[in-house]
Formats: sequence, structure tokens, C-alpha cells
Amino acid sequence: MHFGQRPTGVVKTLAPPELEGLRAVGTVRTYRKNESLYDLGQTADALHLVLRGRIRLRDRDREGEQVVVGFAAEGEAFGREVLAGLPARVLSATAAEASEVLSIDGGRLNGLLSQNLSLNRHLVRDLAASAVHLSEQIKMLAFLDVPTRLAGTILWLADRYGVSKEIGTEIPYWFTHQEMADLIGSTRETVTTVLADFKRLELIVSRNHHFVVLNRDAVTRRMRLPDFGRES
Repeated sequence: MHFGQRPTGVVKTLAPPELEGLRAVGTVRTYRKNESLYDLGQTADALHLVLRGRIRLRDRDREGEQVVVGFAAEGEAFGREVLAGLPARVLSATAAEASEVLSIDGGRLNGLLSQNLSLNRHLVRDLAASAVHLSEQIKMLAFLDVPTRLAGTILWLADRYGVSKEIGTEIPYWFTHQEMADLIGSTRETVTTVLADFKRLELIVSRNHHFVVLNRDAVTRRMRLPDFGRES
């Protein structure tokens, strides 16, 4: 897993005219915390871009319980089923906090893509980055124990969203212990215990419900994170 790469959300890669072109054919709407955007199985009729806030993406387990499988934060796309031509949503989407989302109808988006090669390239890169991350998640779940999975996920979130502070790198989003457990295939109780160990070892701290990585190199050395995908 290539920790250290800092992906850029597709919105931030667009030139101003391209973003304005999307706004011209789309609709901007604000959502309250925990407000639903769409449910699993509903018609996949639009691509969504987060302009502000954070969206929680979930599936259901065998008992019908909601399980968090990912997030889309400011600048990122979700609802990509429409790009793949899928008829229905494979996940549900809910606002994890107050959010502003630009939604582009599939038909209008296809029309815009047929005329704009640059926009096509941006969306292809975004899809490729998403596919690479999913591959890394699969490897993480297959090869790493829970403490290492949690450490790796925290580092990945720090690389993706981190803000440099005097004491370290702060992840400026509130992730609950249950959400973290869902992301790494563990339980809330186990995550709480492991996080307590990380704090005791002064690898991370919590501030205003946000994680702060005190020393990234120390976390990497302590957890012995493997670097998949590179030859030794």
C-alpha cells in the first residue's frame, strides 16, 4: 500500500470553465447531517460531486444492518454507477455532516462528456484512483492484523485529508469508532481498545473528535506497514 500519496478530488483538478460547465447542467443542493441522498437499489440517474462536507456510503450486511464502506469528502465524486451504465445504486448515500452537493443527471452528463475530452480524462483518472484504492483495501484486509489495518487507515486518511498543525497532521473530519471499525472489517470495541493503545504510545491523539497523527514515521515503523506493489 502506497501511503504517502495524497489524492486530489476530481473537483479540484477541474479548470474553472469545466466546473462551471458541470454547474450549468447540474443542480446544487444542501443536505442536513444524516439526511439521505439515495438508497441502495434506487435508480442510478446522476453523478454527484461534494462541494462542501462529507457523504457516508453504506451497504447492508446479511442481517440488514448498515455498514460503512467509504466516504466522499469535499472535492470528491460519488454515485459513479451512472458512469458505468449500471441501472441501480449499489450503495446508499447519507450526509455525514452538513453538506453541499452538485448533482449532474446522467443524460446531461453524457452529452457534456461527448463534447469535452478534458473532462473525460479527469473522470477516468478519478475512476482509476478509486480502483487503486479499492485494491489496496482488499490487500489490507487480506494480509494485515487489526492494529496495522487501523494504523494504515489513519495514515491514509491523513494523507487524503490531513491538515498540517503544530503538533502533527490533523484529520479534519469526525470518524466514529464504529465507522472506523466498518472500514477495516473489525468491531467498535476492538477499535476503541486499539486506539487507546495508540494514544498511550503517543502515536496519535484525539482533539475535538478529530485524529491527530503526532509522528507519521513513528506510526509506520511501529506498525511495520508493508509497501505492497513494489519490488524489494
